[in-house]
Amino acid sequence: MALFTGALLAAVIIVVAGDCKPRSAFTAKMTSSMNGDPEKNLPIVFDSVLTNVGNDYNPTDGKFTTRIAGTYVFSLTLMSKLSSDSTAFGCLLLNGKEQVCVWSNGINGHEMSSNTITVKLKSGDVVDNILKAGTRFALHNAGQAGYCSFTGFLLYPEV
Repeated sequence: MALFTGALLAAVIIVVAGDCKPRSAFTAKMTSSMNGDPEKNLPIVFDSVLTNVGNDYNPTDGKFTTRIAGTYVFSLTLMSKLSSDSTAFGCLLLNGKEQVCVWSNGINGHEMSSNTITVKLKSGDVVDNILKAGTRFALHNAGQAGYCSFTGFLLYPEV
């Protein structure tokens, strides 16, 4: 009986220890359309959270704050409004500096564009997105459709 109890305890320790890996992953989408400002960049807030493992994404301000140092993958997808002069022009920022941008025009119909980046982050780094300044820049969304989304996940923790 002692041998069985010891083996069972070892199995429980392995299962529990194996489940202690650092985790961080999220996907959020917008639930409304957005128009640009003629003079300043605007934060893009993806207010509807589909997944938020680790709660590192804040749907109130649209910012991902790194809790676990490591290599991350982020993807930004935007859809333009349908208009003769509308363009979706947004950028993903790391600590306030542009890393990659997304561009799609709405002249002939709604267009979607995405960009993906792999980046090494330190604890406390902030990743967020902006709609570039300009009256013709706008994002389309219809309710819960999720045409505009922001996804990120920890690929490898820092060792």
